[in-house]
Amino acid sequence: MDVHETEEQQVEALKKWWKENGSSIITGILLGLAVLFGARTWMSYQDQQSQNASNIYTVMMGALANDREMVVLEQAGILIADYPRTPYASLAALALAKVKLKHGELEPARAQLQWALDNTGSDVVRQTVRLRLARVMMAAGDLDGAETVLGEITPDAAFDPLYAELRGDSQLARGNTSNARAEYEHALADLQPAAPGYRSVQLKYENIRPPAGPGEPQ
Repeated sequence: MDVHETEEQQVEALKKWWKENGSSIITGILLGLAVLFGARTWMSYQDQQSQNASNIYTVMMGALANDREMVVLEQAGILIADYPRTPYASLAALALAKVKLKHGELEPARAQLQWALDNTGSDVVRQTVRLRLARVMMAAGDLDGAETVLGEITPDAAFDPLYAELRGDSQLARGNTSNARAEYEHALADLQPAAPGYRSVQLKYENIRPPAGPGEPQ
């Protein structure tokens, strides 16, 4: 077999293959490059958004610590409106709720907490929001709503005594002292005596504890 003839056949076959497939290969390469550079651009944009949100959040928290409420309202509004997909937006809603509660505005505070609950991606923030939302609902007299919010999840160990205490508060508000006492016992069992909330729960429990019988310790 003639080697040159074989090589020419291979070249011709390659030309024919390229003619039939070359355009699709080029298209694939261009699409791949577009996706690559598009992804890089998107990641750069996301990083910039996160940095911007972080800066605004820092300003907001500084204002909150110094009771500059107008600055808090302004910066929190920017985070919620312009950066809703960042973790700072739900924290901004918590800050807004705190300001509203300071002025006794229960419904606006409840709305902000509900927004945070619906939009946060953090389990820790979500459990914190549920506690605050339940407190606001109880203050507004919505015991059913508060109990629903507290009962929709099984809290982590760190949050469990806090949830038990609030469940006890709700039961006590209903006049169910035995149920309230059980919840407070639950909370005390999971709290260390040196924990910040231990004494408060202990006092609640002692206030509704049945009188000791003859010969029983007081």
